[in-house]
Amino acid sequence: MGSNRIYRAFAAMSVLIAASACATASAPSASGKAGAHNAAGEPAFILADLADKSADEIDGVLGAPDLVRVEGAGEFRRYALADCALIIILYPDDAGVKRARRLEAGALTSGAEKPDLDRCLARGKAEG
Repeated sequence: MGSNRIYRAFAAMSVLIAASACATASAPSASGKAGAHNAAGEPAFILADLADKSADEIDGVLGAPDLVRVEGAGEFRRYALADCALIIILYPDDAGVKRARRLEAGALTSGAEKPDLDRCLARGKAEG
């Protein structure tokens, strides 16, 4: 019975991910220049900057999310980056701290092709 509940929560999160890929993201946050490419062409972010991080650590890197949805033990977060909507799913670790367990890139506009996650992270936040 417990595994059935986990499966339903995972299925619900998957639906949210698919739906968010089609949704238009809101405007970038006020910290727009954070995470922009530097002069050397270094990526703004890499997967290691966010994977397995807590919500507070992620917000320290990206700023506040544009959308947060909690379902059961899981948490869905969406951040508007320059070229994509970054989707992060957090689940509790053994100590009960929610950590990023899944990261995906979604399109910023409905009908657009799903962007590559590494390229999305590398471009960082929109300037402005």
